[in-house]
Amino acid sequence: MVVSKARQVEISQRRYQAVQMRIAGVSPTVIAERLGYAGAASVSKDIDRALQKAAKQEQMASEQLLKLEIDRLDRIMASLWPKVIKGEVQACETALKCINRRSSLLGLDLINRNGLADGDMASLLGNMLIQLQQRHAVPDPDTDSILEGEVLGEIESGDDDL
Repeated sequence: MVVSKARQVEISQRRYQAVQMRIAGVSPTVIAERLGYAGAASVSKDIDRALQKAAKQEQMASEQLLKLEIDRLDRIMASLWPKVIKGEVQACETALKCINRRSSLLGLDLINRNGLADGDMASLLGNMLIQLQQRHAVPDPDTDSILEGEVLGEIESGDDDL
């Protein structure tokens, strides 16, 4: 069904009014009566659509802004890089600020690399590997060689002194 531009504007205005009224605390039943909806369910459905559309537009705008900022940082780094290669201290400091800003924008500074189970992907994968090794009695080559070679050897040699 093709809807005319005038009808689209009318629907958009009514939807806007419905959202504003709902934000103000007006019940869907009253909104339906005042704005000519078929019923409260139609009002709720229309408001949900409006909010979903707004959230999608907000997400798209955020993604565009993020891309713009990353592109700016790329241009700054490209202009700094020849000076960084030469070892110019101020250029290196500025490049480091760009790297930190990029990490912040992309959330890279939030990734936990210490192996604690705090929900980041690296920690989750590490913990999953540990659980699989334990479940299937698969030795961890790094840990086992350290325990056998260094720590246990030290403990055994220290027992003689007792």
